[in-house]
Amino acid sequence: MMNLSGFLKRLLCGLCLYLFAQTAGAVLRIEITESAGVQDAIPIAVVPFAGSAGLDNNDLAAIVEADLSRSGRFSVLPRNRMPSNPSSSQELSFTDWRATGVEYLVIGSVTQTAQGLVVNFELIDYLERQRLLKSSPTSSGGGDYCCRYRISPQQLRQTGHTIANRVYEQLIGVQGVFDTQFAYINAVGTGKQRRFALDLADIDGENIIRVLEISRPLLSPAWSPDGQQLAYVSFEFPGRTAIIVQNLATAERRKLISIEGINGAPAWSPDGRRLALSLSHRGSPDIYVVNVASGQMSQLTNENSIETEAAWLDNSNIVFTSNRSGTPQIYKQAVARGARAERLTFEGRYNAGATASPDGSAIAFIHNEGGNFRIAKMDLDSRVLEVLTDGRLDESPSFSPNGEMILYATEENGRGVLGVISLDGLVSQRIRLSGEDVRDPAWGPKR
Repeated sequence: MMNLSGFLKRLLCGLCLYLFAQTAGAVLRIEITESAGVQDAIPIAVVPFAGSAGLDNNDLAAIVEADLSRSGRFSVLPRNRMPSNPSSSQELSFTDWRATGVEYLVIGSVTQTAQGLVVNFELIDYLERQRLLKSSPTSSGGGDYCCRYRISPQQLRQTGHTIANRVYEQLIGVQGVFDTQFAYINAVGTGKQRRFALDLADIDGENIIRVLEISRPLLSPAWSPDGQQLAYVSFEFPGRTAIIVQNLATAERRKLISIEGINGAPAWSPDGRRLALSLSHRGSPDIYVVNVASGQMSQLTNENSIETEAAWLDNSNIVFTSNRSGTPQIYKQAVARGARAERLTFEGRYNAGATASPDGSAIAFIHNEGGNFRIAKMDLDSRVLEVLTDGRLDESPSFSPNGEMILYATEENGRGVLGVISLDGLVSQRIRLSGEDVRDPAWGPKR
């Protein structure tokens, strides 16, 4: 029987926390606190949208304001300091806003019609005294300043996130992710009533959806690239674990793999056709690739060591954790017969659980620093390792779809919470689910 390495011991410890921790009654509401922003944050005002008051408690401007504030890249002017409430550029008096110090304004309106709602918004460059954002060029070569959305009342929050995305991309130059979701594992109930749930939440903590709740543990949710499916590990079947693939629209669940030994750590390929897994039915855990449609399986690694936690850099290359050198380290290998693995990490005796950035140029992983498990990143060209977090038990890193942020799990007072950190370490947040023990987060793709 081979000795368990440190990273498998941590997996078992995490499972014990799931099984025996006690919680109070839960309130399914995520609180986002402790946000730190960059020093050169962009001064902006998000003026209350005319006509939005009383629309099912959805203050459209407040949604946009909250998104931009949480990003850490904007300094949002408080409403009590706004000199006026223009709803269009025609109503805007630039002299009124001189003392506020803002560089940009978001202004707009919501109109109720028989068919639903019409949302108009404009992004104003105060310093240049001009409107920004244009629609796609017309056949005549011109483009109208935007934007207008015809929506149902149920789409108001989503439209707020869309507006924040447009503003973020225009001013920062990177695609926004305010309309994305994350998946996570949630331990609910107490004692013998303890249950385990797979939940989804919008990135602002709203719109929490329970995908699955069972009496046995769940682990390692992984999004398909199109956002339509989740793969995860379930302990619900007697005697062994299983890799489940679930359709989020239909709730249909399919047991993809459940063979003797470890069935763990699923990771989708960028083309959505394959899952990389860690299986131990032949002895020590190795990396396998499974065709999701057919179930056909091929073995990638064959070492007398523990090989686990694969992540795809692209459709042809993966990274994974192995203790073949004596300690857990990150390796890279092509997904091809006879390919050899290349060791990527050399700093420290513990580097594990890698995830890849959307463009495959960087990885984030768990790094042991002075006995503390922290989130580190590495650019694959320079191979420079940079520690981003300062926690004691930080794990399960997951990149945002734009590659600008990393979601991860950590602990506070013995309870699992989530954190978000920017790649430069300057923007950080905590996400707490009141009364719950939250672990294994996975940031979903753009919707």
